[in-house]
Amino acid sequence: MDWTTIIQTLIGAGGVTGLFLITERKTAAALKNMQSMYDTLKRQYDDLLVRNDEKDKKIDSLYDKIGTLHVEKDTATTKAATSEMKRCDFIFCTKRQPPLADQWRMDMSNEKKGEQEDEQHT
Repeated sequence: MDWTTIIQTLIGAGGVTGLFLITERKTAAALKNMQSMYDTLKRQYDDLLVRNDEKDKKIDSLYDKIGTLHVEKDTATTKAATSEMKRCDFIFCTKRQPPLADQWRMDMSNEKKGEQEDEQHT
């Protein structure tokens, strides 16, 4: 056996092994890179979910506030309309005469009758 043959055999085997190790390193580096990208995207996705939940809670609270404001507005409008109906037509109000006086008295008496009927049925 010749030294050149032995050297060629060692270089050839080492070259193939080196080539195999280089591709293995590239694959490992690519997998590591993909894992880091996945971790980054997962973190960003989780952050977006948290922000979305916070925005949903804020929107729900604002809708609740709008609902209460609508109820308050309706109550105020009803009170204003009722006080307008009870308003006295005379400036010095020596003799009380609200607009729709007969209608108002009739509505009040009907409400009282309805309450009395409810009490009788229970």
